[in-house]
Amino acid sequence: MRFRAPHALLTIAACGVLLVARSSTPPVARHLPADSAAVSAALRDVASDGERWLSATRGALDEATEIRMPYAELGRLGAAGATAFEFDARGGQTLEVTLERAATGSDAPIYVEVFRVVDVLGQALHERLTALRPSASSMRTRLPSDGIYHVLVQTGATEAGTYGLTLELGAALPFPVADVQMDAIRSLFGASRDAGRRHHEGVDIFARRLTPVLAVAAGRAMPRQDELGGNTVWLNTPGTSYYYAHLERVAVKDQQRVKVGDVLGYVGTTGNADGMPPHLHFGVYRWGREPVDPLPLIVGQRFDGEPTFDEKPGAALTADAGG
Repeated sequence: MRFRAPHALLTIAACGVLLVARSSTPPVARHLPADSAAVSAALRDVASDGERWLSATRGALDEATEIRMPYAELGRLGAAGATAFEFDARGGQTLEVTLERAATGSDAPIYVEVFRVVDVLGQALHERLTALRPSASSMRTRLPSDGIYHVLVQTGATEAGTYGLTLELGAALPFPVADVQMDAIRSLFGASRDAGRRHHEGVDIFARRLTPVLAVAAGRAMPRQDELGGNTVWLNTPGTSYYYAHLERVAVKDQQRVKVGDVLGYVGTTGNADGMPPHLHFGVYRWGREPVDPLPLIVGQRFDGEPTFDEKPGAALTADAGG
């Protein structure tokens, strides 16, 4: 567990909103007695249920279990039970949640919520992003930034519940080479280069010579040429630049505006790729920061077919190439 969030105002405020927003969520007094003493006792019970439920929320978020995506779990929670799962994601990736509810009684609701963990003055706080509607079995949400996220699963205050939960991440960007899939990636980020003097700052995507390479975002193209990358294109967008290298030839002019899917150039072997099979070197650079691994951005983390809930977390890891 990397973050241990104190019971800070942001977490409490978020959970408080949930208590108000859920008409079917405890604490709810459905049939209060007529006499004042009984009413007072009933209200105390309601308040106790609500505090127990809120305490479970805090505890689950503070002790979230780290998981590897994709993830599938068959679980059971008691009344006012809660559990949370922690994972890393890149901004722009799509979190896909599927929930199979299996009631153990006449009314056993299961709630699922998504939180972003934010650092505020050294404290890890939870920002509530979205929730699965009580009547829905799945949802998709685009994650706003690089960082750590928590998915909270919780029952009501008075009923237990059994559930099957599946979490998957979709790609944040379309694939940068036309007509190929993720198995065309054969050299990964961080691999040693030049006898360890430098490290690979991108991924290599192998394809036939002159296969079109595509803009993964809207922005301005900057064709360049250098000894290492040969014919290259920098695609500049607010906050992020994408680097395309070893092109056989370039298809854009300097400062040309492009949109997603426009052809920037064609796969080749220029620069230090001479003598190698044709491929595109694709890199991602956040402005003012180190290069980032492009793989999570262009490849999703999904199950191959239907997940089985008895497999260990991270099993059957596959990926989807494309947006």
